[in-house]
Amino acid sequence: MECVTTVHAPGQLSPAIVRPRAHVEAVLAQSLRETGPDGRAALAWQWALTGTRPSPVTLSLAPGRPPTRDEILAEAGARPEGSRAPAGVPADFRDQLRQTRSILAWLAGGSDEVPLDDDDRGRFVGARGGYARADDDIRAVCDRAVLGLKAGDLPEVMSPSDARHPWRWDAAWMNAAWLRGVRDLLAWVLGERDASPLCTRAVGLPTSYDLSHEEAAAGPVVMQGRPGGGPVEPAAYPPPQYGEGIQAAISWLRGQSTTAPVSAGGRSPYVGGPGQDCVR
Repeated sequence: MECVTTVHAPGQLSPAIVRPRAHVEAVLAQSLRETGPDGRAALAWQWALTGTRPSPVTLSLAPGRPPTRDEILAEAGARPEGSRAPAGVPADFRDQLRQTRSILAWLAGGSDEVPLDDDDRGRFVGARGGYARADDDIRAVCDRAVLGLKAGDLPEVMSPSDARHPWRWDAAWMNAAWLRGVRDLLAWVLGERDASPLCTRAVGLPTSYDLSHEEAAAGPVVMQGRPGGGPVEPAAYPPPQYGEGIQAAISWLRGQSTTAPVSAGGRSPYVGGPGQDCVR
């Protein structure tokens, strides 16, 4: 039997909740189906939306008002209290901490990762599969990377010495390598590139799970020439900044990062891309 939703969003969401009401209601209902109505996850929804129940991580007394955004994010990162709870709080709240923290962070905008285990969780926020970003937003950021590369790309021919020392490049070249990584990864996710940029996997329209292979492959690329990493190998790997762009794009696609990997002006962090330029 399907769990009956016992938590409801209030008629007016508090300013601390950054999500559209329709998204809150849809994700709330699915969250309770996954975790049940009596654990920390359900308490997280009740506390964050209404403040009429104890907090879900520290089990502090109900404030009697919706918590502020800062209070929600602080609760998401707080050290949990165990089963010795205040009166009226069920004793067994040791589980569901992962879900609890993700619910709080998502509601307050600390993370865009949809706080569900559903493989098709993106549908609750207008995305496909397990992504946190709609295809239109992915396209917009991919276009930004293309725009930035039109303004300044890597040279067609690079000397062997330059190729072996990517951490000595000027910011414009580092920016171009980053933008190439973002462009190639997002074009693949959109189905406009046949194979993944690092693993060269052809999988049709990639799912969010397929990102894990590219994420793993980006590790040694990024570590080229860094302490603890291997030597720079231009014949085997693209520049390390290319791998950084792929990592940033994956984090944004999953919602782990709330900041798009390319700014509205087609820039990466190497040339001062704004830190809060977020496409939702």
